[in-house]
Amino acid sequence: MTRVSRRCLLSWTLIGGAVASGSALLAACSSPVAVPSPTSQPSAPVPAAAPTVATTSSAPTATPVGTVTTAPSSVTAAGPVFAPTSAAVSGIPGPELVAKPPQKSPITLRFHMRTGGDKSEPAIYVDRPGEWMQQTGHKIMLEPIPGDQNYVPKVLVLAASGTIGDLLFTGNSYGEHVHLVHSGIIAPIDDYLATYKLNKAEWFKTIVDTLTFNGKMYGLPKAANPAESFVTINLEMLDKAGIPRPPVYGVTFDQIRQWAIQLTKGPPDRRDVYGYYTVVNSNQSVTNGVRQRGGDLVASDGEHSLVDQQPFQDWLNWNYQLIVKDKVHPLGGVVTQGDSNAIAAMFAAGKLAMAHSHRAWQFPIRNAVKDKFAWTNIQYPRGANARGWVSNIDTHSMTATTKYMDEAFTLCYALADRRFAYLVAKTQGYLTGRVDNLEDLGDLKNDPFLQLQQTNTEQEEPWWQAKNGRAYEVESVLKNTLDLVWLGKRGPDKSFINDLKQGIDAVLAKPQA
Repeated sequence: MTRVSRRCLLSWTLIGGAVASGSALLAACSSPVAVPSPTSQPSAPVPAAAPTVATTSSAPTATPVGTVTTAPSSVTAAGPVFAPTSAAVSGIPGPELVAKPPQKSPITLRFHMRTGGDKSEPAIYVDRPGEWMQQTGHKIMLEPIPGDQNYVPKVLVLAASGTIGDLLFTGNSYGEHVHLVHSGIIAPIDDYLATYKLNKAEWFKTIVDTLTFNGKMYGLPKAANPAESFVTINLEMLDKAGIPRPPVYGVTFDQIRQWAIQLTKGPPDRRDVYGYYTVVNSNQSVTNGVRQRGGDLVASDGEHSLVDQQPFQDWLNWNYQLIVKDKVHPLGGVVTQGDSNAIAAMFAAGKLAMAHSHRAWQFPIRNAVKDKFAWTNIQYPRGANARGWVSNIDTHSMTATTKYMDEAFTLCYALADRRFAYLVAKTQGYLTGRVDNLEDLGDLKNDPFLQLQQTNTEQEEPWWQAKNGRAYEVESVLKNTLDLVWLGKRGPDKSFINDLKQGIDAVLAKPQA
């Protein structure tokens, strides 16, 4: 059994704001759900009509999470559902497994993932797992855990109690994956890559390097997205304002600000139309903004911040002008920072002309706008000394204690292979961590946003990591301190910069989480 120290468990429980009781953490996890057997070809993206996942009859309060009490539905015996011949003709990868576990008696894999993933990301947690089940004869039980700051503490509780499953979702936005590796919860995959004759070169080097510790790779990439690296633009508004439609690459910060001022309408205290929405509430968005000006938010050693350097100050001053001086950006009384559905609604209603955006926002925007007007995405501005976008890596990883290593590994690989890349692009609208993302998408490879997303992914650099594992605390200090500027309570002067640096550096100087 993987042993998690009491100090390790307590520190991440406190960071995540979780309750102190291990039993309470376990009870807070959602009920296990069975992955349904596939019955039809995955449909075109319609998020509102995601496949239904049957819930087990046992209540989480009656049975600790981690114990499977109801078996998933049986794998269909009606033969292949996804026709590989027709898929091959169109150049789209068929459902066949490249890595297939040795034939054994049917087993059930327990799969920890973020609550709601089966509805919001059916290609990842329903479609491709369904194909894996059909071809292996094995079953999968999804065991959802809320995907907030409590995710890692709850995984740690499962590991400490000996009830952790066979594989799990991990993210590395805040060093969670790193922490689970160092805690001994995740198994390395190098031996299994060799056994199944697979090559790490299938995925971007930045991803492989980030997932490698002491010469071993842990987990296979679900994705490595470049976060907020796009600007979504209402082209009809530009046309009416006499602004030429912009190129996809090469737009400058000055142009964005100038257009935002021109496109804004109405009184300053409550605009009828806001010219630009800027994302300033997360460490990934701030890091990307600072990197495009040649710097970074935190040093590569993860021990001190770089907010006292010119690139951060340039980012701060530019956003200060947009939000406080020009008043072209909607504040909290109009829309909550990061609420993609609300931003999509504003954009579709003609109340917002341009938005700094994330790849995950594309479907909400597409569904909201439909055919109301012409719009597009361009690359967020890059300065002369721009650095790479953050590599926001998500993985699926085998647990160190699973009794079914081959089965867990092959499912992890199915959630990182060519077929997976196609399903994700088709039904989720985003790319995975594969270098050949666009090669197997059929007509989807001509989608302008997927092409832009691929370019930004190729430009990624490893994300900074807090050496002491306290990235959530760094973000909290960053956001709360910056809010004073956005609310007009402080100016972006030297005194403010000093206070911000002291606050972040104090977090980075704390003991290991």
